[in-house]
Amino acid sequence: MKFNNIYIISWFGNESIIDKRLKFHDNQLSWALQNDLKPIVLSQNYKKEYYRDNVTYIDHVGQVLRFGEARDILLKHFYDSDEDFAIFADNDHYLYQGKKYGHNDKFVEIMRNIPIDNFSHVDCFYPLHPGRVPFTKDLQKNKQIDIDNLRMKPGYIACGFFVLKNLKKHHNKEIYFDSNFVLPDRSILPCEDQEFPINLIHNDLTCFLCPSLIKKDEGHNSISTWSPTDRKKWEQRTIDGQNYIAEKYNLPKVSKLQSSSTWLKHLKLRNHKLRDTKVYFHKQMFNEFFKHE
Repeated sequence: MKFNNIYIISWFGNESIIDKRLKFHDNQLSWALQNDLKPIVLSQNYKKEYYRDNVTYIDHVGQVLRFGEARDILLKHFYDSDEDFAIFADNDHYLYQGKKYGHNDKFVEIMRNIPIDNFSHVDCFYPLHPGRVPFTKDLQKNKQIDIDNLRMKPGYIACGFFVLKNLKKHHNKEIYFDSNFVLPDRSILPCEDQEFPINLIHNDLTCFLCPSLIKKDEGHNSISTWSPTDRKKWEQRTIDGQNYIAEKYNLPKVSKLQSSSTWLKHLKLRNHKLRDTKVYFHKQMFNEFFKHE
């Protein structure tokens, strides 16, 4: 399998948070290069001192692009390549390292050695966020199962860090983020990161959570470069975003922030591919990558 690139959207925001965000991004780039990944960065309004060696930059100067707009430029670059899968990430997201974090340390190597046909039912997947879902007991419980496969659970999130199949190469489709999530005043209607994978599912493609991968989000406790700080206003706009999705895809409308299970029941009925929840390794890979303990 051709799996060589990590596509990163990067804007550092106002001066008060740049030093911290540069550090997060340097940590991410270090992780990528250590894992033999090629970083391709959509760099917005970069200064000379922001650039790093061994990184490919696609520069954007001027009005700041929003999440989906920036990702769409990178999606186009990916769809026009011969790669099979690629990582898409914000500039402060990567994977935790160490034995306690599932398949993280071997993830890139594993992906490159799994036959692409084993991913015939998987078009997009994303790691678990440990700040929202505990993982230690789950990894211990599934230790034997995880020896020879990547576990998948139906889901619909494409933010921070996700892995996408080259839809143009494998399905002759190009799917992008919905431009309606950028409002006329250039503010953001939340949930574009839910609409994109639901659009995949609507097009008979799939999206999964992979709980044997654990995401590191270094910026989760810092000031966001994108979102307003008023939490109540952001929650109401999130409800508005979810209801836009509900109307677009004929899903139940919501009056408060909802759990993913509300829509998953409907999505699983519409797309039976979401029922196949494992990606098996090569039979030989166990001896190559793992040891009995």
